[in-house]
Amino acid sequence: MQKNLIVALVLSAVIYLIWFTYVVPPQKPQLQNHEQVQSQTVSSDSKSDKKGSAFEAKKVEISDSNYKETEKKIVQKDALFELKNEKARYVFNSDLSLNSLYYQSPVETVDLIIDKNYPFLSVLSGLNYKKISEDTNSITVLAKKDIEIVKNIVISKNNDMNTLFLEFKNNTKNQYVIPPLELSIGPGLNTVKSEEKENTKLVRAIYSYQKEGRKNPVIEKLSGNYNRNDWLWAAMDNRYFLFAVMNDGMFDSIKYFDEDVDGHNFPRISLVTKEIAVPPMSTKKIGIKFYSGPKDYSLLKSFGNGLQLSVDFGFFAPLAKLFDSVLKYFYKLVHNYGVAIILLGLLVQILMLPLSIKSYKAMAIMKKMQPEMKSIQDRYKKDPQRMNMELMQLYKRYGANPFSGCWPMLIQIPIFFALFTTLRNSWNLHGAKFVFWIKDLSAKDPYYILPLLMGALMFLQNYTTPQATTDKTQAAMMKWMPVIFTFMFLAFPSGLVIYWIVNSLFAIVQNYYLRKTQKI
Repeated sequence: MQKNLIVALVLSAVIYLIWFTYVVPPQKPQLQNHEQVQSQTVSSDSKSDKKGSAFEAKKVEISDSNYKETEKKIVQKDALFELKNEKARYVFNSDLSLNSLYYQSPVETVDLIIDKNYPFLSVLSGLNYKKISEDTNSITVLAKKDIEIVKNIVISKNNDMNTLFLEFKNNTKNQYVIPPLELSIGPGLNTVKSEEKENTKLVRAIYSYQKEGRKNPVIEKLSGNYNRNDWLWAAMDNRYFLFAVMNDGMFDSIKYFDEDVDGHNFPRISLVTKEIAVPPMSTKKIGIKFYSGPKDYSLLKSFGNGLQLSVDFGFFAPLAKLFDSVLKYFYKLVHNYGVAIILLGLLVQILMLPLSIKSYKAMAIMKKMQPEMKSIQDRYKKDPQRMNMELMQLYKRYGANPFSGCWPMLIQIPIFFALFTTLRNSWNLHGAKFVFWIKDLSAKDPYYILPLLMGALMFLQNYTTPQATTDKTQAAMMKWMPVIFTFMFLAFPSGLVIYWIVNSLFAIVQNYYLRKTQKI
């Protein structure tokens, strides 16, 4: 990239932050904070009201009187059961609430459950359960309270969609009504070590719904209760991981809580079910599908329920998704994400070559014009109108446009931000090796070799680029820009630094070629 692009990127980043921080405040989701979800009693089956019916019309409610999620922490129980698949190990309490979820990432094993006092998938947890069956990917437990309550957890072998089944067996002559239950998720979600410092800022409680007038579902961040049942799924996520529960029509609202975990504030949500009526001498079974694992865009998209919306591609999402697809395509060819990033960088620079050459030529012409421009400015400094007229004549004589070097530069800005977002949030780069000491392209260079190399190449790039201004302030800014960028990139992912190195190398070769062949 040309040095004007660097200036534009810095200025654009500042404007971007100011705009979205002060001018366009974040839109709040349409939530009603902490409204209580009202329980409604389902009327008895009309058949049981008829004279001569074999069943009593009496209706009994069943609830978990020993357990209220909204009032106290979930008491930790002894972890009794364990299930495994190719990527994860699930440890369950006696009630099949999830005590630990150990996910095997390419770099390390991560327990996604932050606080053991708050097991995930906790529902009807104040009952005395006993195991009735277990196999390689499934566990079933039973509790009795007026009616039989059976819980069955089924873990996918391929780490995709899992299912929690709740079964209510009514062997009596009464109709039983189970009031709204609450399924707990959170607080927060753990992550890999390289992300731990940022995790408190990155963890979100989110939900997806079909917004009126939109073709595809959208996602919103929760900051309070959501008292509608039109949501498609609700989840806890961070940069790399997602724990999501699908709403197949059995859930009603979402309750939101802020919880303190070791001095850090994390969100927690409870998914509130609708009432469940169980007629006499019958069984009612419901299935709750959930996903727990990495935010792999391709995998999430394959589910067909919009979970891929949780992957943040930023403001230039369509462009970022395109780059993500191209990056994966190159990886299939070379089987190394570091090399794939280099190929992606070269492809982008080749596509932008006509604009880069045009920008370079415009800067070279402006450099030639500088002495005459300075002379005009000095001569007519007391007559701005005449000075502008003379400058326009000068531009006309040289066939130059003062903005001709800007448009190519501005077009490259969304490309940079899209690539930045793609490389910063890509799960595929986590644990992806490049060469030698670079063992994880999603983490910073542990020895800072790549950022220092990048800074040196930026100095060389400055030397080969025409100086289009005689202004001392701008010249000093350009001189110190490599130093500023070097310090910025010290903490950036290695993959992003590699991309910038490719940019600088390409620009150096391009500038050298133009100098030699076109004498500019």
